[in-house]
Amino acid sequence: MERSKNKMRPSLVRASDLRPQETEPKPTEARDAHGHFTAGNRTAAGAGFTHAIRKSLGSKAATGEALIVARDARRLFGHTLASLQSDAAPVRALLAIYSRHAALHAFFTLKAESLGLDTPEGLRMLDVADRQSQRAERTLVTLHDLARIHAEPRKGRSWADEARAQIEKELTHAE
Repeated sequence: MERSKNKMRPSLVRASDLRPQETEPKPTEARDAHGHFTAGNRTAAGAGFTHAIRKSLGSKAATGEALIVARDARRLFGHTLASLQSDAAPVRALLAIYSRHAALHAFFTLKAESLGLDTPEGLRMLDVADRQSQRAERTLVTLHDLARIHAEPRKGRSWADEARAQIEKELTHAE
């Protein structure tokens, strides 16, 4: 508070009153003296897999129709991943395939509509769209099974033991 014109008023902070804050240095773990990442660091352990998934969804640098398909595939990937029981690496890889086929189905359906649904070109585009939707549907069924399997607890057994037990169970029921 300060007195001004015989009244007490709140004082405003002046620039000279502000003291510079001590900032923390950048983390030095996995970096050299110049701040560059060093060999063997674990900072980007999953970056290679993430890059492979992004490639299968389509490039952000694409233009025109390819960009439309890539954006749709990325949207489908994100929303579908949120609804799955597991986000394990095999689930994400198969989800990328599903997302791409579903995006291509939508693209070719719209292309068929623009060419005319009763024209030869439009019918060809519908055939391509149907094949893409069939692939997407098959992939989605497998995807849900895979996500369920990866979400189940292992009960102290390896995946190989689990697979053997499942095969033995199926064989005993088949007989």
